[in-house]
Amino acid sequence: MSSKSVLEHFTVPDDFQNGNTFKGKCMHCGTLISGSYKVTSNFVTHMKRKHRDLYIVHSENKEIQPTLTQCIKKSVKYSPSDPKTVEMTNALIMFIAGDLLPLSIVEVKEFKNLMEKADTKYQVPSRKHLSSKLLHEKSVEIKNNLVNTLKRAENA
Repeated sequence: MSSKSVLEHFTVPDDFQNGNTFKGKCMHCGTLISGSYKVTSNFVTHMKRKHRDLYIVHSENKEIQPTLTQCIKKSVKYSPSDPKTVEMTNALIMFIAGDLLPLSIVEVKEFKNLMEKADTKYQVPSRKHLSSKLLHEKSVEIKNNLVNTLKRAENA
């Protein structure tokens, strides 16, 4: 039973100031119970002990508060074609190739943690995917750019 719904069973004085304690009169038995809008445990306890059947009915009808895991959405990763994924993967390839780092760096726990902190939605490519596809594609792209640059230089 929520604090708001429990007070529906009590008459509350109109002249009380928010945050101050007051005596609410039970609508079912006339008992005066001390409490406040912020602290309603006395009202709930009275309903549990003296009017159990009403308490149970209202407890079943209350909205169920979602659990923490329900509140925290699972992080949906970027799709492989997402511009952010493409940008970060290109930066990763240039980082690895530019400093001649081993591809196994993407498997290191600390590196994965760093990338998770940088962007939780980015999925770091596997070492196998880097070596079999991404590095090859990047080398072809760089080679084509060099060839085009040389052709323009010859024509100039």
